[in-house]
Amino acid sequence: MTQEAHDGVVAFVPLSAGREQVRLGRLSVGEIGPVHDPRSLYPYFWGLTLPWAMTSYKIAPARDIEDARKQVLERINDWLQLANLRPNG
Repeated sequence: MTQEAHDGVVAFVPLSAGREQVRLGRLSVGEIGPVHDPRSLYPYFWGLTLPWAMTSYKIAPARDIEDARKQVLERINDWLQLANLRPNG
């Protein structure tokens, strides 16, 4: 599934201080934001969770906000494929 197939399904909603909320439809499933530790090798992080599985939260590093978005879209694509969901059209 390409990024275009996510149009209307995944959204990145701006929050304060360079952070973004990740939404799957109308449901918040994660966050992207800057790392505030000067020792960190990566300046950004992203985290996703399935709302009904509290232990599924994953935090991962990213080189920049575009890299974080790309990784988030790949992970959500994995979720959609596991659920056997296909985009319309």
